[in-house]
Amino acid sequence: MKKTIALVVVASSLWLAGGCATHPAQAYKQTYSSFDLPSDHPPETLMAGGTMNFQGVSLDTVLIIYQQLSGRTVIRASLPDAKITLRTQSPLSRVQALQLFDTVLAQNGIAMVLCGDNAVKAVPANQAVSESPPEIALPWERLPVSSSCMMRTVQLKNLQAVYAIPLLAPLSKLPNSMIAIQDHNLLILRDYSANIRQELQLLEKLELNSGHSPPPVVKKVK
Repeated sequence: MKKTIALVVVASSLWLAGGCATHPAQAYKQTYSSFDLPSDHPPETLMAGGTMNFQGVSLDTVLIIYQQLSGRTVIRASLPDAKITLRTQSPLSRVQALQLFDTVLAQNGIAMVLCGDNAVKAVPANQAVSESPPEIALPWERLPVSSSCMMRTVQLKNLQAVYAIPLLAPLSKLPNSMIAIQDHNLLILRDYSANIRQELQLLEKLELNSGHSPPPVVKKVK
């Protein structure tokens, strides 16, 4: 187990060192997150499948690895004493590995909330929305299918925001994850990326359908 953990830490160091040394001219992000795009960082060698093989690893160890992968300081709240089990099957980039960690940690009641460019908070999942998750403006198709905490403000045109909440509620995961600002017809979504991705996709369809007038009723002439 210690050998597996050491391999992950070494791999994350090689990712960062290799990228910076190979592409010094372009300005890339210095830290990593689950929402980063391929263009945000230099090309990297993927971590081989099976490199991460955790069987009941302590949360402390997993958060140390998360810190190494992201290059961010992990700010830890009071957390449950979770034991993490995970084995990767396919090759992963650093960003994909962080998405996987976000999802596994969420399954154990822990949410990772980005805090600026240099830190990430590890908090109980039921407190995630009160930690002001970052607003991510990516189109829903580009949002990661992972339990990565985010926020999105949606300006609705045809559908009333207050009526949208009960329609989206079955897709939400975190408590109190939706707020409607009726005066401006705004909808604020705070949840995991995978859930907001589905909510945005549904809103797109509802907006389109709400903008169409119903067909006229044709009365039969007797």
